[in-house]
Amino acid sequence: MKSTFENAIVVECDLGAPQSGAALGGRALLSELEGKVNVYRTINTAALPTRQSDTKEAHYLGEINECLDEISISVQEYFNNNLKSLSIIAGDHSTACGSIAGLRKAFPEKKIGVVWIDAHADIHSPYTTPSGNVHGMPVAAAAGKDHIHRAINTLDANTITLWNRTKEICGQSIELNNLVYIGIRDLEQEEWDILEEEKIKYYSASEVNTQGARDTALDTLSYLSDCDILYVSFDIDSLDSEYVPGTGTPVDGGLRTEQAKEILSIIHESNKVKLFEVVEINPLLDDKNETAKCIADILSGIF
Repeated sequence: MKSTFENAIVVECDLGAPQSGAALGGRALLSELEGKVNVYRTINTAALPTRQSDTKEAHYLGEINECLDEISISVQEYFNNNLKSLSIIAGDHSTACGSIAGLRKAFPEKKIGVVWIDAHADIHSPYTTPSGNVHGMPVAAAAGKDHIHRAINTLDANTITLWNRTKEICGQSIELNNLVYIGIRDLEQEEWDILEEEKIKYYSASEVNTQGARDTALDTLSYLSDCDILYVSFDIDSLDSEYVPGTGTPVDGGLRTEQAKEILSIIHESNKVKLFEVVEINPLLDDKNETAKCIADILSGIF
């Protein structure tokens, strides 16, 4: 991999996850990258005295929206002044839709392809979520989808207003037919149904094992060949849980580190990736920063 992602925005937010700590993930990873990254900007959410949300179907969505807005503006400003690709080192996955929104605003005429490497689909909305955790919603937000016909929740007026604001910030940044999931395996039935209904392309972790990392990456690039630019989101829980104790929602049966490195290498060598994001490192759940060291090794050719 060519080192083209030395400029980074660091996002310190963990309000979209059920536990604190991912807001520190950027610092943990930067400490292992040994000065290879130039931090363009750091964005964080306001500190809360206690973790107690009044929007049970979308915890802390008001505060997260403020973060999304700032990320979107920052990404757009970066690309308005820079030709080089950009990386985002973020906390939990809830803020990724702000990243994509900024990319869309910076390149309004470009067709954006999305490679979402994750154990989870993150395609819930407040109407369908069983947990209310917003890190399970960024794909739906980016695509402007409610999935109301699959609703299991009745939202109050405040939550509806906040979610509409989320979708407004995101501005329907992506089309689901330009999305590929890699590594998914831990989805609620509603999410599997949405993937089937929307005909979304995906490679489960077991499918990657069957056909190999190289072919998975090449097939992904082939599927997205009509896209002008790519956004890659790397949630570290796409890896098997043995490699990433320092993440909030580890899942067994995931990608091996060498598979993740090969997939990322091939996709980045396409020269279409404008924005690369890594999320969900939680140092408070880790042991001596071992997870951040593992991720730094995987990303050694990117930064």
